Amino acid sequence: MVKTIFYSEVLYDNWSFYIAATENGLVYVGSSPQTFDELKSWVNNLTFNTDLIRDDNKLARYISQFEEYLANRRKNFTFPIELFGTPFQIEVWKKLLTIPYGETTTYGEIATALNKKPTHSRAVGTAIGKNPLMIVYPCHRVVPKMGSPKGFRGGLPMKKALLSLEGIK
Repeated sequence: MVKTIFYSEVLYDNWSFYIAATENGLVYVGSSPQTFDELKSWVNNLTFNTDLIRDDNKLARYISQFEEYLANRRKNFTFPIELFGTPFQIEVWKKLLTIPYGETTTYGEIATALNKKPTHSRAVGTAIGKNPLMIVYPCHRVVPKMGSPKGFRGGLPMKKALLSLEGIK
């Protein structure tokens, strides 16, 4: 069976990134700025067959919420999502939703919240690095225990811009 994935591009102010959704919900948020190849690569790594179709109208409700977020008029997203990942990855990604807008936490604190040892922070970091729904599942709010932000799929400039947007210095 082939699953259809629809995609479009969010273009707002200095932001430009691709998003993708199935009939069930949003499945992917790309880096800003990044090419279409990033989305194609993610789709090609899925474990099932897909058709990738551009449909700006079908993704309009997602785009409008991203535009509101980027304009500081939205702190949470209310559209449906569909997650593709391992059970551990999904557990970690869902835990990201508990980090309040404008706040940060550490990899070790996420591990502890999942009833893992703080030493499992590397495994948590690896799962976070595979988060296909950045911004929505706010991995940009996870920072190292010490030092400046690092390790973001969208790149450090994007992570710093998202933290700044949320008022985090």
